[in-house]
Amino acid sequence: MWNYVIRRLILLPFTLFCIVLVNFAIINLAPGDPVSFTEVSSEGQASKREDRSVAFSGDERYLQFREFYGLTLPILYNDWSSLSMSYVETTLWQLVNKRETAESKEEMPVKEYDALRVAFGDQSRFIMPHLVTIIEDPKTPAAIRQLAAHFFVRGGSRQGFIGSNLTPEQKAWNKRVAEDNLLLRSLPWRSTASKEEIDEKVQKIQRWYAANKAFYHLDPSGKEKTAIFFFETRFTKYMNRILHLDFGTLRNDSSKTVLSEVVKRFKYSLTLAIIPMFITFILCQFFGFLMAYKQRQWPDYTLNLFFLVLYAIPVFVVAPFLIEKVALHNTFPFTNIPIPISGFTNPDRIYNQETSYQRLFDILQHIALPILAIMYGSLAAQSRLSRTAVLEVLRQDYIRTARAKGVAPSLILFKHVGRNAAITIVTSLAGSLGVILGGSLIVETLFDINGFGKFFYDAILNRDYNVIMFSALAGSFLTLLGYLVADLAYMWLDPRITLD
Repeated sequence: MWNYVIRRLILLPFTLFCIVLVNFAIINLAPGDPVSFTEVSSEGQASKREDRSVAFSGDERYLQFREFYGLTLPILYNDWSSLSMSYVETTLWQLVNKRETAESKEEMPVKEYDALRVAFGDQSRFIMPHLVTIIEDPKTPAAIRQLAAHFFVRGGSRQGFIGSNLTPEQKAWNKRVAEDNLLLRSLPWRSTASKEEIDEKVQKIQRWYAANKAFYHLDPSGKEKTAIFFFETRFTKYMNRILHLDFGTLRNDSSKTVLSEVVKRFKYSLTLAIIPMFITFILCQFFGFLMAYKQRQWPDYTLNLFFLVLYAIPVFVVAPFLIEKVALHNTFPFTNIPIPISGFTNPDRIYNQETSYQRLFDILQHIALPILAIMYGSLAAQSRLSRTAVLEVLRQDYIRTARAKGVAPSLILFKHVGRNAAITIVTSLAGSLGVILGGSLIVETLFDINGFGKFFYDAILNRDYNVIMFSALAGSFLTLLGYLVADLAYMWLDPRITLD
């Protein structure tokens, strides 16, 4: 058994790596830009607003955002250091003339022009030698030389380290970067500048480039280009942070880490996932046995129809019904306690003054309806599945043999039928362990519970890469762990199964 467990644990990192790779590629290749925000108009209609920004040094906040999230790099491989001079000259001509080719009579659409400008700005760090060559050539049109100087500033600018616990090396880097960025911003010239002013700026650009190209690796060698191809990408930057257990911060608040926000919501979604799972497992076994033993009798037909209807009703219909018809203006049966319709507990000012037993009772009151809304659908499906599993076990030869030997019906039911039929249910529930981090969006929203479902839904709307990727990574890990636990449960439920 231990050899099997060790093999599975060894394969776990590789499997997670492949899952993260696929999810990372899909998220980054999805249409839209991560600086697009979802807005809701006064009429209730959702729309996207894109923050316009320049591709070079005009908007420091925008560049810091993109640098922080690694959005200035290609996704999986980086061949920008091998871009040709003809590509650089062609792109600069397109940006100056706002046309794709000299034969084009119409200007480029604004969206395409902005995309080209931003992409070329991201590439400028890797084409600095070409930009210097164009800037130095007096035969190059003035507008192209001027734009090349702007992109030179963009390519030479760097972002400093942020945080309160910086090392001396990081502080030294920040100091040098701040000085260089300040100098670089003074290098571009206006279109009205005289020839003497332009020559002076060009000389400063040459001197700065010669003094810093080795330090900033602005003119990479063949070996450095190979390293750039594999390691200067969004994916490698992200994996480097993951290996250091740094899952990033929220895009709307860099002072809050993803892990800390997940921990805050852990108790809510864990409760709304584990409790319904265990209740469902117990009840579906009971109803499955009942329907199987009463096959083709009225309990079997009645429960089958009932569970079929339950399974067909969506949760966004059941949850409002429970709030309006069951909870609102009603109390728990045989008590005068009103049924809560929102929140996980009473307000903090009340909850903090309660004893441990009062808090437990408080939580049970608040989660009663959410758990009912979450589990009814899975209970309906698992009960029908349990019925099928029990019927299959009852037809086995060893069950007939046990009956013929006069084994007590209760012993047959629990020792033989129950253990073997539970294997099918365990298989079905094993993969649901990953749902813990997914939560239940509709239930959490309608009952105003601040769990993972609502948290991750907001992250998708805001294109918060860090939260989305953490959701995929943690959910995949828990799912794989659930399947491993299920394999171990098979061995316990059925001694004939070995993991050797």
